[in-house]
Amino acid sequence: MTNIPAQAAMGWSTPAPPVDARSRTRLRDLIPSIAAVVTLTLAHFAYGAVQPVAALALSAALTVIAAVMMVATGPKHVTFGMLLGAAVIALAAITGLAGPLHQAGSSLAVLFAAGAIWSVGYIAARHRSALDAIWAVLIWGSIAYCAWVFASDVATSSANGGLALVDAFETPANAAIVFGLMAMIGMARVLHIVKQMYSEGLPGSHMVERLLRDGLSGLLLLIVSLTCLAMSGSRPGMIMTAAVLVGHVWWDLLSILTRSRAGLLARLAAFALPVGAIALAVWGIGMGWTQDETITAGIGQAEILPNLQRIDAYMAAWAQSPTLGHGLGSIDIIGAQQQTLFNAKAMLAPGQAHNVFVTWLVETGLVSFGLLMLALAAMHFRILGALGSRRIPRTFLRLAIVTTILMVMHGVTDSSLDLPSAVWTYALILGAACGVASTGRLVPRDSNLPAKG
Repeated sequence: MTNIPAQAAMGWSTPAPPVDARSRTRLRDLIPSIAAVVTLTLAHFAYGAVQPVAALALSAALTVIAAVMMVATGPKHVTFGMLLGAAVIALAAITGLAGPLHQAGSSLAVLFAAGAIWSVGYIAARHRSALDAIWAVLIWGSIAYCAWVFASDVATSSANGGLALVDAFETPANAAIVFGLMAMIGMARVLHIVKQMYSEGLPGSHMVERLLRDGLSGLLLLIVSLTCLAMSGSRPGMIMTAAVLVGHVWWDLLSILTRSRAGLLARLAAFALPVGAIALAVWGIGMGWTQDETITAGIGQAEILPNLQRIDAYMAAWAQSPTLGHGLGSIDIIGAQQQTLFNAKAMLAPGQAHNVFVTWLVETGLVSFGLLMLALAAMHFRILGALGSRRIPRTFLRLAIVTTILMVMHGVTDSSLDLPSAVWTYALILGAACGVASTGRLVPRDSNLPAKG
C-alpha cells in the first residue's frame, strides 16, 4: 500500500502531469543529450582532459553538441542567461581581456564547454526521457571508467610495482575530486530507491530485492568509485568525501528517520549523522591544510604551512593587477615569478595555488571573479528556492547542493579544480538541477533518474 503521509513529507504528493504529444521527447532531442555525456565520459578516460590538445578537442565537441541540442529543441529552451554567458566569454576572448589567446585559449575553451554542458543538462531536464537517458549513461559510463582505472592500476602495480592511478593524475587530490563526484552520483541513486521503497510501504523482506533490482547501478558506482578513491591515497579527499556522503544520507532520509513510527536507532541516527558529517568535514579540511600531499618533508620545507606560503605569494601577485587579473592560464607563469628561496618547495609542488578562489582572483581579477560568483549564486538561489516547494522533486536538487559542498571543500584545501572533466561533471549536475527547479516536473516512478524525494 502506498504511504501517503511519507509521500507528502518528501514532496511526492503531487502526481506527475500527463504527457501530451508535444511534450514527448523526440529522438533528435535525445541523441545530443547522450552524445554530451559520452563525450564527458571520454574526457575522464583522457586523463581528465588536462592536456591542452584533449581539452580543446573535447571542448569543441561539447560546444557543438550543445549547439545542435539547442537547435533541435527550439528557442523556447534557450535562456537569457545562456546567451549572456556565451557572449561574455566570447567578448573576453575577442577583446583580449582574458589574456593572450595562446595562453588563455585552453582555459577559455574549457569554460565555454562548461557552459555548453550546463545547457545540455538544463535542456534535458525539460524532457523526462532525455534526463533519464543522460543519467543512465552518466552512471554506467562512470562505472566503466572506474573499472578501467582499477584494472589498469592492478595490472601496472603487478607488472612493475607502480600505481597507474597515482601517475594518471597530477595530484592525489585531483583523483579524489573525480571519484568523489562519482560517489555522490551513486549515492543519490541509492537514496532515491530507498525513499521510493519507504513511500510505497514495502516490507523489509522485499527491500533488499528492490534495492538490488532498481538500485544496482547506483550501488555499483558507489562501491567502485570509493574503491578508486581509496586507491588514490588522498586521505583528506577520502575524509571530505565521507563527510559529504554522511551529510547527504542524513539530509535525504531525514523525513524517514524522524517519522512518528521511527525506532530508537533511527532517531539516534538523525542526531548523530549531522554531527559526524561536520566532524569529518572539519577533520578533512584541517588535514588538507596541514598535511600537503604534494610536498615531502625534509630539506627546503619552511615552518610556515605550504598553503599559506602559496597564498601569500599569489595574493602579492594579484595585488599587482587586482581588477582584471593576469589572464586565464597565467597561474604557472605567475607562480614561477613569485618563487623565492624561502617558498620554492611549496611553489614548485604540483597543484598551483591549491585554492580555486585565489587562482581565479590571480587570473581573472575582481571583475570576472565577481561575475562567476554571481552566476553561481544565482543558480544556487534558484535551486534552494525550489527545495521549499512540494511540487518539485528534490533529490536531484540536493545532489547539486552536496556536490557544490564537495567542490568548495576541495577548492579551498588542495587543488585549483583545474581538471576539465571534473568541472564539466559538476556543470552538468548544476545545469540539470536548475532545469528541474525551473520546470518542477516529476519523472515517472520507474525512472532511472534520482529526481524524486
